[in-house]
Amino acid sequence: MPVIKTIVDDAAYASLTKKRKRAGLPSVSALFLKECGELTDEREAGEIVRQALKLAAKREPNEKFKLQDLFPTARWEMFSKGARLRGGRMFKAEVDGAQTGIRAVEKSSSNHQYYVRAAARA
Repeated sequence: MPVIKTIVDDAAYASLTKKRKRAGLPSVSALFLKECGELTDEREAGEIVRQALKLAAKREPNEKFKLQDLFPTARWEMFSKGARLRGGRMFKAEVDGAQTGIRAVEKSSSNHQYYVRAAARA
């Protein structure tokens, strides 16, 4: 898969980050894709999963969480519903691959999947 890199100065990056946050997008890359008319639910979901894996790795070991708990509420709700649903399925599939140090533990009565980060092995 091709990778596109754009080098910008600190001021441009700060401006792009502000625009990304206002648009409720998970990354500057997603902002670029959206502005170019290339952002789909699948691509947005991929960005959600990528960021969620980073955020989940920072959770305390054995602390139970849902995917949406990893993001501030306002930011989570700015993602399209389709991207959130697809992102949930993609995150679960990634976790089930057993390479992330995160595991699915149970589902709530409202069918939300809960996860925990495994404790580090000594």
